[in-house]
Amino acid sequence: MSIPAHRRPASRARRKALAAGLTSAAVLVGAGLLGFGQPWANAAANVSFDTGAGLAFTINGANGNMTSLKHNGTELTASGYAAGQFESGWSSATVTSKTFNSGNSILVSVANTSIGVTQYYFARRGDNTVYMATNISKALNPGEARFIARLKPSVLTTSPAAAKTGGFTTTVEGSDVFANAAGRTASKFYSSQRLIAQKPFGASGNGHGAYILPAYTDMTSGGPFFRDIEVNDTGSAVNITHYMFSGHQQTEALRLGLHGPYALTLTDGSAPTARSMDFLASYLPGMLSNAQRGGVSGTASGTWNGLKATVALAGPTGQYRGQVKSGKFVIGHVKPGTYTATLYAGELAVGAPKSITVTAGATTSLAMTGNVPAAGTLFQLGTFDGTPAGFRNADKIETMHPSDSRMSAWKASSYSVANGAAAFPMAEFKSVNSPTALSFSLSSVPAKGVKLRIATTSSFAGGRPAVAIGGYTSPASASPAPTNLNSRNVTRGTWRGINTTYTYTIPASALKTGTNTLSISVVSGSSGETFLSPNFIFDALALDPA
Repeated sequence: MSIPAHRRPASRARRKALAAGLTSAAVLVGAGLLGFGQPWANAAANVSFDTGAGLAFTINGANGNMTSLKHNGTELTASGYAAGQFESGWSSATVTSKTFNSGNSILVSVANTSIGVTQYYFARRGDNTVYMATNISKALNPGEARFIARLKPSVLTTSPAAAKTGGFTTTVEGSDVFANAAGRTASKFYSSQRLIAQKPFGASGNGHGAYILPAYTDMTSGGPFFRDIEVNDTGSAVNITHYMFSGHQQTEALRLGLHGPYALTLTDGSAPTARSMDFLASYLPGMLSNAQRGGVSGTASGTWNGLKATVALAGPTGQYRGQVKSGKFVIGHVKPGTYTATLYAGELAVGAPKSITVTAGATTSLAMTGNVPAAGTLFQLGTFDGTPAGFRNADKIETMHPSDSRMSAWKASSYSVANGAAAFPMAEFKSVNSPTALSFSLSSVPAKGVKLRIATTSSFAGGRPAVAIGGYTSPASASPAPTNLNSRNVTRGTWRGINTTYTYTIPASALKTGTNTLSISVVSGSSGETFLSPNFIFDALALDPA
């Protein structure tokens, strides 16, 4: 194709410099300039780039898939798959590229205007990393947003064991939870980390490593404790996924705008450390620099019973968080906008939320306060912390299906408060262990009866608790239907949902001095088989005089 004279490289030296970093890209009059560098180029051919630091990749000029990813000359792309793509890839896309720094850096733009998504890839010489960002301009159907790399399991042999589904031939649930002959389960869901503690994740082996650097997750939905799929070895591909939005127990709507940056980095096998990606504000369209952002700092107080406290911000323009240390917190790198601030003890929201407005270049002050619920005076099982920690099987549920042979039994003829939370199941399922009988002792019956609190972290298919004791049965009004998140929960390895506390006032006439037996049932207008029946997850149970 011909190139207008005023767009041609100025010299042979210039052409050689471009060739050093950009193997194949045809330069045409494009959509204008971004900062400095060559104009946007329409990729009539594939776009390839070699960083000279052990990483080389190719972007398909027709559909925008990353079709090749090499480390030190070894192809990492799984056979028959793409090395990287948004969702499951597109049949066609508008692919353009632009070079910077005498061809030593490149930005590739892959746009699908029909769904409103543009995927960016940035790389530079001397750096074994592909930096990425995803701009989402409208609602998605299906309602997920993810970047996924599908790489060779024969090379990258080491990844989270609980998410290695290759060789697990029995389908347990849907098309994503499997079991082997020993009854052990595996699923892509069993590799997740909470956003607040997320570290680089990936796979390694044979002198190679491929890891996602999550970096900026401020446009992700779900709050500081949300988690989703990260690494899954299916036997035919090692899938390494960066989720920006999903329908998996999602408690927030999709945030529109630029998600990221995040990155895919290659190593000799060792896990990389997190790094700043602020420099990309000079290259990525729509990315705000530090100077264009603000911050929040302040104090947090209350009774948290030794739990870690977190202050989190949530609004249309992002979500942010900062841990409380010695009563103080700092949240930086915040986009200008108005946010709802929430104080968490553990994973439980405490106190009243506050509205706060952040402006560019300024730090806004904020004071938060809140207490965990009071402990039960007659009995308590578990801790009011927004998690099922301490209950039976809670230590296994993140990496196993409830049906896993390594799980402790979900049902017994009865349970006793005297045996503690460790003997009581973390979840109750309508078709598995409902009703559950729980005995407790009273030295005397309170004159006005008792108040029972059952705190839950999540529910499925409308499941919520109802209770009966003596001649008392809780009214329907005491068990209002929970918010429907339209998603499996505990079988996907998560308890994170919408924390809800149900309160029951039990009359003295239903109680007696000595041993009492409380029946807890799952109520729901829906039904289901075994662990896919309506359910809820326990946070804590507490009993007090009314």
